[in-house]
Amino acid sequence: MYFELGRPEPPRRRTGVAGFFARRIGDELNVLLMPAPAGESWQLPGGDAQTDEFMHEAYVREIAEKTGLSPTPPEEILVVDHVPRGVTEAEGLDVVFKGAGLVPYSTDPVTTAYRWATLKETDALCLGPERDRIHSAHEAWLTGRTAYLIWGERVRHLPACDSSDGVN
Repeated sequence: MYFELGRPEPPRRRTGVAGFFARRIGDELNVLLMPAPAGESWQLPGGDAQTDEFMHEAYVREIAEKTGLSPTPPEEILVVDHVPRGVTEAEGLDVVFKGAGLVPYSTDPVTTAYRWATLKETDALCLGPERDRIHSAHEAWLTGRTAYLIWGERVRHLPACDSSDGVN
């Protein structure tokens, strides 16, 4: 069952939101991570938007719920990752926003599970698609160009559109 959404089966399409929060600790860039739902790895803080919830609202709500931190509204989109339907989840889009302005608001140990990790540490802490999202978000943060991924892999060459319908 898809408990978080209160449904017995996956929705047709879901929208996930996450924040890429970076700060320098010493000489290294560090990224904010939270435990993944299964607890065996780490991921960018965030979660799924609710029905009829705007992405920027879901971003603020999910990060506050999952980390106990209160973020300012997102600045820009760094990554759009199209996640095909799988055995355990619905098809959807995961959007990674450039995060800014975190203010602690909770001391509840249930909602304050997060940590800072260097980019190199994320290679060991995060699973493949999440690790790729993090590196793509970092690259987009540096270059100012949004990354388009399919299940964590960068799409370099999109198939040409059929121009027979008159649309180019």
